[in-house]
Amino acid sequence: MQDGFFRQLAEQVPISVIWLTPELQLTWGNAAWQAYTGKEPAESFSISDSIHAEEQEKVCKALAKLFEQPRRIQQEFRFLRHDGEYRWHQLIGSPVELEGKVAGMVGVLSDITDQMMVEEQMLALNDSLEEMVAERTKDLQQANQELKATQSQMLHHEKMASVGQLAAGVAHEINNPMGFIASNLNSLGKYLERFSGFIQYQDQLLKEHLDDDGKAQLKAERKKQKIDYLLEDSSDLIDESQDGAGRVQEIVRNLKSFSRVDQAAEQPADLNECLESTIGIAWNELKYKVTLEKEYGELPPVLCHPQQLNQVFMNLMVNGAQAIAEKGTVKIKTWHAGDEVFVQISDDGCGIPEKNLSRIFEPFFTTKEVGKGTGLGMSISYDIVRSHGGEILVESTVGAGSTFTIRLPLKDTDEQAESA
Repeated sequence: MQDGFFRQLAEQVPISVIWLTPELQLTWGNAAWQAYTGKEPAESFSISDSIHAEEQEKVCKALAKLFEQPRRIQQEFRFLRHDGEYRWHQLIGSPVELEGKVAGMVGVLSDITDQMMVEEQMLALNDSLEEMVAERTKDLQQANQELKATQSQMLHHEKMASVGQLAAGVAHEINNPMGFIASNLNSLGKYLERFSGFIQYQDQLLKEHLDDDGKAQLKAERKKQKIDYLLEDSSDLIDESQDGAGRVQEIVRNLKSFSRVDQAAEQPADLNECLESTIGIAWNELKYKVTLEKEYGELPPVLCHPQQLNQVFMNLMVNGAQAIAEKGTVKIKTWHAGDEVFVQISDDGCGIPEKNLSRIFEPFFTTKEVGKGTGLGMSISYDIVRSHGGEILVESTVGAGSTFTIRLPLKDTDEQAESA
């Protein structure tokens, strides 16, 4: 009565219900099973014949183990349909014991192909969304970094412009008094020459008209007053003062050239002169530990913003000096080839590790200690050179130093004249 009832119940279930023997033979299946496989109710066959080859060995081993160690089993595999298509099924089976022995396994086979397809699509969609989110996040981070870099560069340029205006004003104010100081020193030098000549003429006359006693008194007084020393030392003092005044005027000229606030339009400039004015400003950073070597070639005028390029030269020179621990050399070389000019600044300092070479132009990247570098100097230099249509290249060896080469294009003379 119960066997017939459960058989009728199984026939009504819309999923496959099967009976599997310990020999892994399928000997009975309900109506859903017969519709799926196309098998007759009493037709017996091995389950392994209908399992896809890729899962066959694993599933058969799991089923065989079930009969050795009775337990509930759950497996997923592809099962052959009557039309030759393999579809994914989930098998949930339980062993049935009769008289102390496992007589077989009753199992339920559920077609999960559509469910797995939906899951795969969901996983693919999830991966796609994660990629889109990651890409968008990356874009936002990059945009944020660029915004910060742009803001910092704008602040830096404004600061440089303010410093330039201040320096130009100070240079102008210093230049005026230094002008008349230099002029007065020059006049004083000429006056001293006349005084010296007059004293020599006076000495000659006195020697001719004084007696021996007078000559002796004059010589003694001349020695007492150190007239000869004063004349000689006064001449040296004036020469040194004129040299010092000339150096101050040179510094003022360099300061005015370096700090000049650029006009909107580019102008022709001699890069050798730009380098010289920058050296004059940077010399205080260089002189204590750097031997400066210069090899200037003949350069045509370059249409550019001189103050911006001075800033690049300053950054490279100071960085080169800072890379030198105690004493070293900074070399500056310029040359002209075809329609391009080149400026090369090299040092024999500590060098840059290879892993950092590709990052030295990134905004905020620095190898200096905290508080000793903003990480913007090289980034700004790179942008300035790029804005001039050029490029800046770097070669470096740890322990041997670094070489930065700036390549700038020349424009046609007519174009330069128009721009000027």
